[in-house]
Amino acid sequence: MVKRDIVQVKNPKSGHYVKIDRSIGKILDHKKSEGPYKNVPIARKRNR
Repeated sequence: MVKRDIVQVKNPKSGHYVKIDRSIGKILDHKKSEGPYKNVPIARKRNR
């Protein structure tokens, strides 16, 4: 089993959370209910 680099971010327009796979750069899923996903880290802003 391969460990995937999955994080979640909050969509500012809808206010819901979106799950993203950073290794392939695609959106996997979005929540229809309020609040973040459980056991999925929230992405922080990167320092450049």
